[in-house]
Amino acid sequence: MWRKLIWSIVALSLLGLMGCATTAPKKVAVEQEPWYAVTQELKQDIARLEGTVEQMANETAELNKRTTNLDNRLSLLSQAVRSTREETIVVPSSQKITPTQPTTSEVQALYNEAMGNYESRYFDWAIEKFSRLMRQHPQSSLADNSQYWLAECYYGLEDYPRAIEEFRKVFSYADTEKDDDAQLKLGFCYANMGNTTQAIAEFQKLLNLYPDSEFADVARMRVDELSP
Repeated sequence: MWRKLIWSIVALSLLGLMGCATTAPKKVAVEQEPWYAVTQELKQDIARLEGTVEQMANETAELNKRTTNLDNRLSLLSQAVRSTREETIVVPSSQKITPTQPTTSEVQALYNEAMGNYESRYFDWAIEKFSRLMRQHPQSSLADNSQYWLAECYYGLEDYPRAIEEFRKVFSYADTEKDDDAQLKLGFCYANMGNTTQAIAEFQKLLNLYPDSEFADVARMRVDELSP
């Protein structure tokens, strides 16, 4: 469009100049025509204008390229921001998910596994599972039984001092039904350690505290056997 406009102006100028030149003598050299110098200047001006237009076109193309790149970068950035927002959405307190508490069946399953290990005389495995049950579920109805059978594991390993320590912990459970069982095994632990006096005292304590225990006859018999 610029070029058409420029050449239109040049054409009109030349027509005007040539019209004026028709009265000049034909023998005059073209270079001496008054319009010749003007024509040369116009050509130079046109060349400069064409160069300027071409430069502007190149700059415009470069600007368009940069704009396109910027648009692409902005699009990628927007996508990244949306992804980040989706990953960091804060859940209202009323909708927050609380950690799932283990069900009774899960605790029972762990207890059963530990008992299976005990009955198979895999005492170390049983100790680990009974200990885990009590540590993770101290309020479970199986916690006191786990404590008792943990002590039985040490008894099975013939670690009587540790077994005594664990059997005594059974009494800390107020509603346990394993208290007379633990009391009986205390007597056996001391007897196996050769501490007859303390063994008799523990068996006698069972008779005093739990006279109706199913283990009363066993305790009475052991007192008779150990007494001088």
